[in-house]
Amino acid sequence: MSGFPVISGATGNNDETRPLRRTRRSDWDDPIVRVSRGERPPVPNLKLVVILTDGVRGHINQSRGVAVWLSRRTGAEVLELEIPELKGVRRRKAYSAVAKLLEGNRRKARDWLALAEGENVIRTLGHWLLERGIREGDASSLILLSAGSMPSFYNVALGYIWRCTCAAIMTPSVIGTEPFDFAIVPEHDYPLDLSNILTTVGAPNLIVREELGAVAASLLRQFPPRSERRWGILVGGDDRNYRITPEWVQKWLGKVFHEAQRSGVDLYIATSRRTSRDAESAIRRLAANSDRVRFLLIASADPLNPVPAILGACDEVFVTDDSINMVSEAATAGHRVVLLRAERVGAVKRKLQKLTSGMVTVGLLPKKMLWGIPRFDQTFRSFEKMGLLIEFKDWIKERRRDDVVLFAPLDEDSDLDPDGFNEARRAAGWILENLGDVVHPSEDE
Repeated sequence: MSGFPVISGATGNNDETRPLRRTRRSDWDDPIVRVSRGERPPVPNLKLVVILTDGVRGHINQSRGVAVWLSRRTGAEVLELEIPELKGVRRRKAYSAVAKLLEGNRRKARDWLALAEGENVIRTLGHWLLERGIREGDASSLILLSAGSMPSFYNVALGYIWRCTCAAIMTPSVIGTEPFDFAIVPEHDYPLDLSNILTTVGAPNLIVREELGAVAASLLRQFPPRSERRWGILVGGDDRNYRITPEWVQKWLGKVFHEAQRSGVDLYIATSRRTSRDAESAIRRLAANSDRVRFLLIASADPLNPVPAILGACDEVFVTDDSINMVSEAATAGHRVVLLRAERVGAVKRKLQKLTSGMVTVGLLPKKMLWGIPRFDQTFRSFEKMGLLIEFKDWIKERRRDDVVLFAPLDEDSDLDPDGFNEARRAAGWILENLGDVVHPSEDE
């Protein structure tokens, strides 16, 4: 259990491991996001946002992203409450019993929390509310925020006990989005068109564009560029659909390195915790043979998160397509992402995914039946339509044209949005617009 901000370092969309313990810190590690008090009177009277966290980097990053903007808009305090790490039989029992939460009463919620080792969670939250004078049933004063399935179960249970506002990010397994007052769901989950659901393009995140200059300046002081132009490369890793191999590194990153050498551009590179050791070794070898690389962080060897600093320091950013999170972060920072297509896993799986996609295209199946790579490609197409993404092959063609105009990061007065693309900020605004309508009567009423 900890108070916000406890710095996270989410880099990959599919990174489901608990965060590494930090042994050192840098002033360019992670976004410098300060939870500032609101500049205007709180409307509505939101006093506290509690993030229920399971320690998964991606979940933390998304929850903190929305919480930061809730705090900036209202002056609300943000705290983090870590849920128990259930394993084995205890975890299976908690999952099998979670259906009882949908009955929606306090007794069932307490029974489930007792089964899920949640007594300390109840006590801690109760202590925090008592300290701040927040009463049970005051839905506009307290928001419980969670991302991921297990935190969502605690969210619903605590919501029944305290009759407060409950908000989920992504679609929780088993219980879905129906029990929540607010659900922030990516479009690749194909959520229903309901009043309690906000559909996002990509994932909410902690990137705050105006904060990136400080971390970028620090990174550039420590690793000074030789050129006025800089490119960032964010490499993901292996999962059920994608693979980053040494051969892929040599071919595709080799092409980026070649373009950098040809154009006299400096390179700032970071891998993720899902990047395989073999791929890391290939990246090291490639970097060792290039005088354009000014910075390389190998995630397995260094727990620091340079992604925000790279996004702030670079003119162009290349991201592998295994990570919607990193693509979303780069787009939020104001970049048009250059998408690098990773290798695909399993020939049979690819054929089945392609068959399903074809049936969706001709109307034989609904879009929600898409799975694997075609499902995520829908999100990339949305980014592309907004001018926030370009395929690497199209980027190469663009550079070969004589009349090419070099792309610059989006200005704050972009036609896309007066304040720029930021789904965490949009989600926070949507919650606050509707928070006054949330009412949770007591069980006696």
